[in-house]
Amino acid sequence: MLGLQITPDQLLKQYVGYDKVYNYFTDKDTAGIKTRILSISDAHVPFNLPIDIFAKYSHKVDVLVFNGDIEDCWSCSKFPRMYRLGFEKEMVLARQYMIDVINLIRPKHVVVLMGNHEARLGRYLSVNLNEDLLAIMPDSPLDLIVNEGFHVRDRMNKTDTYYSPLVELYKEQNINITLDGSWYTKIGHVIFAHPLSYSSAMLKTTEKAVNYFLRVDRDFSAICLGHTHKLGSYKQGNILMYEQGCCCDLSKLDYADGKLVLPGQNGFLYLCLDDNGDVIENKTLLETL
Repeated sequence: MLGLQITPDQLLKQYVGYDKVYNYFTDKDTAGIKTRILSISDAHVPFNLPIDIFAKYSHKVDVLVFNGDIEDCWSCSKFPRMYRLGFEKEMVLARQYMIDVINLIRPKHVVVLMGNHEARLGRYLSVNLNEDLLAIMPDSPLDLIVNEGFHVRDRMNKTDTYYSPLVELYKEQNINITLDGSWYTKIGHVIFAHPLSYSSAMLKTTEKAVNYFLRVDRDFSAICLGHTHKLGSYKQGNILMYEQGCCCDLSKLDYADGKLVLPGQNGFLYLCLDDNGDVIENKTLLETL
């Protein structure tokens, strides 16, 4: 064409821009969608699955929700440990996992929720430190990873490595990251939560969460739960309920061994919200891995 080794499609993209062409051909898939949300939970770093499980959502998400238990906090666990990974190494790995996911997805906003495993650090410190020392300690590793940054010192080799907080790392990239230490948040009319309560029965934990939030916040139409490692959805009245599975290698988690509970299920949740902040059911997907 015109004596150049270029196709009409390539010429169009160069003339109007790749983004405009992409948006033109995908308008039919995004019609009516106000907000696209990817919610992942229970990666339990260092036992996480590879991030390529999220690859098809790269550059197609407005809000990324880390819905609890991103880090396992194994070194603070009350469960028996066959081998130990140092807490500082686990923090470095968890921080890098979050960076890798954010860089892959490229959302506009990131919401980080506290899980019961991240809460292990606070419980461990409260048992082992006096009140004076406890007052200057973080509540969870997420405080250090997201908001404060942290140092890792190698006393043998006399090195000190500083890991900057994610809020600072992504500030110039216009990716807003929010961590307020809560176990739940609400986006539009959808609640995302990682409770402490657990039932091995399918969606029973979510039913309990619905009953709880109906007492404290009636203005919601859907709830998305991490923590249970179960995959399922159900509509109770006008409220949509989701349990979004887990993003960890289940073969490496042994704290449920012998407890006669159903095995966990790998997965995550992609939601589309309309202008009112409600879930568009036919454009929302509970991904099974």
